[in-house]
Amino acid sequence: MSQALVSVVIPFYKGEQYIEKTINSVLQQSYNNFELLIVNDGSPNAESSFFAKLCEKDNRIIVLHKNNGGVACARQFGIAKAKGEFIAFCDQDDLWLPEKLAKQLPLFDNPKVGLVYCGAIEDHITEGRKVELPFFNSYRGNIYSCLINKNEIVSCTAVAKKSMLIESQAFDADIELMGVDDWLAWLKMSLICEVDFIEEYLAIHVFHGENYSSNEAKMYKAELVCLEKIKPLAQVNKKVQEVKYHQVEANIHLRYAEAFIYNGDFSLGADALLHAAIALNSVKIKCKGLLFKYVPSTFLRFAQSFKRSFL
Repeated sequence: MSQALVSVVIPFYKGEQYIEKTINSVLQQSYNNFELLIVNDGSPNAESSFFAKLCEKDNRIIVLHKNNGGVACARQFGIAKAKGEFIAFCDQDDLWLPEKLAKQLPLFDNPKVGLVYCGAIEDHITEGRKVELPFFNSYRGNIYSCLINKNEIVSCTAVAKKSMLIESQAFDADIELMGVDDWLAWLKMSLICEVDFIEEYLAIHVFHGENYSSNEAKMYKAELVCLEKIKPLAQVNKKVQEVKYHQVEANIHLRYAEAFIYNGDFSLGADALLHAAIALNSVKIKCKGLLFKYVPSTFLRFAQSFKRSFL
């Protein structure tokens, strides 16, 4: 196990200003038996000389080229081309600490484990703040019933057995999943294997204002699409009995309703509340949704500003 080849898959699209720092963090790994696959997902204006310069850094770096299809499609492509027994994922702007792979790989000595992750520090560089995401022991072992409620596995922290990624057809290239394709992948994996984690912060997830995950309206839609895709798979795998999917759906609506309203998107917030009301058959939530739908936005903004002035 200690000498197993790891294929590190990094999708690339318009990431010239970030990718070198990311690559350097991978090359600094104390575990050195890896190949680094940079999947150029049809990035416009990306010159061959740029990629040639990247490959000069280390002979383990391989650049693969494909037509644009989105990050999940790029990950699929990288997995198919990978030679490693294990696949580690990193995005073009995220970073690893040097001991990441060395500490994660021994957990695969348990044959039931197919996916291992670790802690990530969120680095919101435009805001000048960092957040250490918490750990949850409920996300160790058979985690499907917890993971379906919220994705706590950051993609740049994950290492998985290639065979199980292929068996579960983990990544779905549906463009409507953009931003949560990794959540669907981990859910699929959790149906066929156990998950484990290293309780250390070994990766840095960078937010710089251009991340797809910053677009809440699209993420909202994507989470609902993800939920609809996983339900029939879970039913086949006998997992459907332990999950109340109407509550999971309602929680998605309520979480985004809160975010929309906080940001002053009252119409979107109202619609999300009304969908939650239907899922839960709740008159109280319906009334709240109707309030945000029909009360003039100017009044709502004034009330919101007045409330915040006293906080």
